[in-house]
Amino acid sequence: MKIKQYLPTVLTMGNIMCGFLSIMCVLNQRLEIAAWLIIVAMILDGFDGKLARLMNTASKTGAQLDSMADLVAFGIAPAVLMTKMCNNSPIVISWGFGLFFMMCTAYRLARFNAQKEEAIQLPRHFFTGLPSTLAGGTVAQLCILHHFIYTRFGTDIIVNFLPFIVFTLGVLMISKIPFFNITCKIGKRQGIKAVILEFSAAIVYFIITPELALSSALSFYLIICGAYGIVKGKQIKGAQPV
Repeated sequence: MKIKQYLPTVLTMGNIMCGFLSIMCVLNQRLEIAAWLIIVAMILDGFDGKLARLMNTASKTGAQLDSMADLVAFGIAPAVLMTKMCNNSPIVISWGFGLFFMMCTAYRLARFNAQKEEAIQLPRHFFTGLPSTLAGGTVAQLCILHHFIYTRFGTDIIVNFLPFIVFTLGVLMISKIPFFNITCKIGKRQGIKAVILEFSAAIVYFIITPELALSSALSFYLIICGAYGIVKGKQIKGAQPV
């Protein structure tokens, strides 16, 4: 087997490694670094499956490994991060909403895998509910935005609302609201070189983009693609979107 065929697995392992390191950073009071590691995990997650399909190396083992990595990077790590950020809130709120978010992530991933196992034919351009990747990424970018606002204006406004935002994200994940798949155009027709180029561009983007631009990008997706999905979802017949 050629070395390049292992690349998708390497990216998936990088995803779960970022999740673990993020948790360790939270435990060591490095919250902003922990948030950025989740963002890096988002980039890796966006390309491992695509590369596996391009290289014809997709497998059930790879799919299960990807879900496990997603649970760590976009379920457990963001929940721990939120809990630490809101350590001044009552434990029943910070721990409770963090646990709820993690459980919703696990359910969202399990539902996705079950639908694939049952070979349900589903519209390619939509997700059922908010993807766990974007839910976890939203928690991370709120941490980054909080650090940006707090260092300049000295306000904890984001922390005050974060538990309730996390709760809403959890509800959106387990809902059946269709969210438009903005990455669906990254497919086989582009070729491996194009995907690698997009992967590299994404890395550069997240390195040089300031905090406000990151927040704007994810907020734009949540609002615009979510609203578009609700409208278009009424036109989908015969199947639920994935």
